[in-house]
Order: sequence, then C-alpha cells, then structure tokens
Amino acid sequence: MDPWSDFVQFLVVLFAPVEVMPWSAITILVANLLLVFISVVATNKLTDVEKMKADMEEVKVWREKMSAARKSMDPEALEEVMADQGRILQLNSSMMGARMKPMCVYYIPFILVFWIMGAMFGNSVVAVLPFNIDKVLPFLVGMIGTSTPAGFGFSFYGFYLLVGLGLGNLIRKPFGQSMTA
Repeated sequence: MDPWSDFVQFLVVLFAPVEVMPWSAITILVANLLLVFISVVATNKLTDVEKMKADMEEVKVWREKMSAARKSMDPEALEEVMADQGRILQLNSSMMGARMKPMCVYYIPFILVFWIMGAMFGNSVVAVLPFNIDKVLPFLVGMIGTSTPAGFGFSFYGFYLLVGLGLGNLIRKPFGQSMTA
C-alpha cells in the first residue's frame, strides 16, 4: 500500500460532490486563487519587489539602447552598451535568483493541489463556454477540452490553465508583481 496514493484517493472521495459543474469550475477557481495568494505572499516575503522593478527597468532601458546602437551601427554607442553588458548580465542573473526563491515555496503546494485535482477531475468536462470556440480554433479539441452540445467544454487541465494565466497576472498587478514591465 502506498500512503500517498491512499491519501489522494481519500481526498478524491471527500471532494466527490464538487466534481460536477458548476462546483468543479468554482473549486478550480478557488484553488487557483489560493495558490496565487501563496505565490504573492512568498514573493513579498522573499524578494525585494521594488529592487526587482528597478532592475527590470534598467535592463529594459539597456536593451532599448542596445537595439538603437545596433540599428545605427554607431561605434561609440555600441562600445557604450557593450561596456554595460557584463553588469546587465549580472542583474539578469540576480533577478532570476530572486524569482527562484518564492518559486521554491510556491511549487510544493502547487504540485500537491495540481496532483490531487488532476486525480479528482481527470479529463472530464469541468466548465463550459456557452459557444463553440472549436469552430474557429479546432486544434483546441483534445488539447484543452472538447465540443459539447452546450458549447466548448474545458477539461480540468485546460480550465486550470485558462484561469491560472488569466487571473494570476490580474491578481499580482495590485501587489506590484505583474509579469508585464
């Protein structure tokens, strides 16, 4: 007997009432929100968000200078940006390290929740768009869902991806953690 599999199976049985729509979509949404807030808290506790923003802006300005110098082929401008290249590479490296710290905290709950919910929902339809997007984007069938009489039905993995990408950045933005610069 595998204790982990037994635990997952216990949770699947416990949460069986939420395996049907609309509870399935609500459960996935709530779990995703919980994980986003864990990520936000971990990022705020383990990184200097303001320094990260300043470093990102500095790298962005340097890239713009590099692009302009390459277009103009001005030897002085190229020399100037190349002189800063080592420092910019160090900034990128430190930013990557700073991003990794909260990921270490975030990924443990993410893997647990994703594994348990994957066992709960599998490839069953958990949410339905009230129209058939697969008529326009037929490659989505099988990838993130399937066509149903009521519209396009998302599988757990497709719906989780949609909710995670859509809401994650919206929730991070007020905390100054948006992925866009």
